[in-house]
Amino acid sequence: MDKNDERRRLLERFPTERVATEAAAALVRDAPAYAGRDEAGVAAELLAVLGPALTSLRTGGGLSPQEVGRFERFGALRAEQGIGLEPLLEAFRLTARCAFDALYGMLRTHPDPALALELTSDFWVSSDLVSMAVVRGHRGHEADRLRADQEQRTLLLRQLLLGELPADWLPTAAGVLGLDARAEYRVCYAEPGTGQDVRDVERALRGHLVVHLAEPGVQRVVGLTTNRTLATVAVSAGIGPARPLARLNESLVEARRASGLALAFGLRRAVAGDELPLHGAVLAQPEVGERLAERCFGHVEGERRATLTATLDAYLGADANADAAAAVLFVHPNTLRYRLRGFAAATGLDLAHQEDAMAVWWALRHLEATGRR
Repeated sequence: MDKNDERRRLLERFPTERVATEAAAALVRDAPAYAGRDEAGVAAELLAVLGPALTSLRTGGGLSPQEVGRFERFGALRAEQGIGLEPLLEAFRLTARCAFDALYGMLRTHPDPALALELTSDFWVSSDLVSMAVVRGHRGHEADRLRADQEQRTLLLRQLLLGELPADWLPTAAGVLGLDARAEYRVCYAEPGTGQDVRDVERALRGHLVVHLAEPGVQRVVGLTTNRTLATVAVSAGIGPARPLARLNESLVEARRASGLALAFGLRRAVAGDELPLHGAVLAQPEVGERLAERCFGHVEGERRATLTATLDAYLGADANADAAAAVLFVHPNTLRYRLRGFAAATGLDLAHQEDAMAVWWALRHLEATGRR
């Protein structure tokens, strides 16, 4: 008898239904994901895989593209039914073991050992191809579902932040996003600073936010938190006031403004919306800053200006303590006092006077914000 005819004859005797029934019973008994399920229904699902797999074994030609597609759809269907990849692979393993036991029982006494060995080898090759196709289909469906879920979460969060979500959708949005519909949240808004990427900002903030979205296209990260401050965050960010879900757009406005302050003044931390009111005034009135910068530093340029601004900034930052400011600048206190006297002589400004000190501080912040310090 021709070898291919013998191969077909052997596989036509293969107890496909019995193997599916035994594998289904083992699954319902031993696999937690299948516990309590109807054995007949599970057996029917297994037959949907066993039948086409055995057909390819009869010809010895491997899986056709149509059969590969069928197994991929089988994996996708199981994912849609909520069966995870691990229990699906467990079901495949048990079924393959039962099928191999039955095949081995048919072949162990066959007079042609070469044919028996070839059929056994083809069985495992076919099993591998089937399992890979099933896994591919399952993972593809899961990836599509995760993308769809993420798109839904992104859309809902964006609508919440912009105040575009109807009131009757708020409970649904809260459920999808894992929020408490009755709680108040603060918006956190951040954009990358110099030398940063939006992914750096997202990594820094992710653990501090209840929910967030990163938008590489517009280079920003926006999310929600219940904390007024994010003490350990080392990126420029703004925190808005606490608001209920229906009014998060109010918090967004303040968070974005505070983020602009943090970026403008090089603050690698989270700034609350009600912080730094004077810094906000500096940004809002650049013409005042221009006049004060000219008044305070118009007489110097280049390195001399850089040295003078650093000296004055350190002195004001040390609450007019010359020794402390000198330590910060790594200069002798007398050197610092000499620079201050030179500044007073050139400008007529005395840092001991509150208004003059405020004018210098405003000029320094203006130069800092405009990058011309």
